[in-house]
Amino acid sequence: MKRNAFTLIELLVVIAIIAILAAILFPIFSQARAKARQAVCLSNEKQLAMGVLMYTQDYDETLTPVAIRPPNGDTSNTQYLWSTLIEPYTKSKEIRRCPQDSRSLANSYGLNELIFPDLSDPEELETGITKLADITHTADTLMLGDIGLADDLLTDRPDSYKMVSPSFPLNDPVDGRPNPRHQDFVDLGFMDGHTKAMKLEQFYKNQTPPDKWFTR
Repeated sequence: MKRNAFTLIELLVVIAIIAILAAILFPIFSQARAKARQAVCLSNEKQLAMGVLMYTQDYDETLTPVAIRPPNGDTSNTQYLWSTLIEPYTKSKEIRRCPQDSRSLANSYGLNELIFPDLSDPEELETGITKLADITHTADTLMLGDIGLADDLLTDRPDSYKMVSPSFPLNDPVDGRPNPRHQDFVDLGFMDGHTKAMKLEQFYKNQTPPDKWFTR
């Protein structure tokens, strides 16, 4: 007589095989999704870096300020931030957020505060205007990168706009430390326009001198 149904043991074996395959494949799919998000993030940073360089070209080689004070007569007390200043070149607000960043509402990336002046700071904290020609090693000098952490490199500081170098303090709400949100890697853009993922140990921790990736 022909048998048309599985026995209980056969069904359990099939279920066990499916569970084993799922346990093997799900982490692979998860890693693939994370890599795809990182690729999008690097593309965002490339576009932002090109926007900064185009702004710089149009303003006589003067680098984009991280922020500027509102003009006279503006009583909103709202800072004009670098991502807004380069928007005519980037044409998109979507590229300001990393797809791996679940905490920030508007911005995931910060400019290097040692190179890009914050003209909204008190005068004693301002770093001064920088020209692109002042930077001697553009391929080794950070422009921007993933940010959003406090001094302990654990506590979130979402929607930061300035990447503060290792030896400098966080002195206002938009300051932040780099965030290794891509499987322990930080996506970074450099002053020559190229992008690269690096671990904190490669550019932020235990460097000699401490700020060597952030200075001119």
